Amino acid sequence: MKITPLLIGACLLPVVTGCHKPSSVIGRAETTIKSVALAAITAKYPNLGPSDLKFSDLTIRAKPNGSEEIYVTYDIPASAKTTTEGNKATTTTEQVEAVISPSGEVEDVVRDTSSQTYNVAQ
Repeated sequence: MKITPLLIGACLLPVVTGCHKPSSVIGRAETTIKSVALAAITAKYPNLGPSDLKFSDLTIRAKPNGSEEIYVTYDIPASAKTTTEGNKATTTTEQVEAVISPSGEVEDVVRDTSSQTYNVAQ
């Protein structure tokens, strides 16, 4: 998999240098980036397989020092729990996020929760 960092780096170089919009470049490298993220997630959490995960988001974020990171987020649908209180329903889902450098190195894999609150008609 030594070609993977080069591929991601070559695809994201225009984004880092400001020559292209991230969405157009990410689109071309998205499959490779998602594959790297899934491999990192399943390596850190061997009890999770690709069939347990649902792709949620892929974004590029700037760090305070000006460098950029790619965040790839997957939801774990089986973990979803919904609670209701009055006219509000809250769904909480576990997520796993892989942080990848523009050169394709996995910097971190984090497991967290995300909550969405909705108004429920009565």
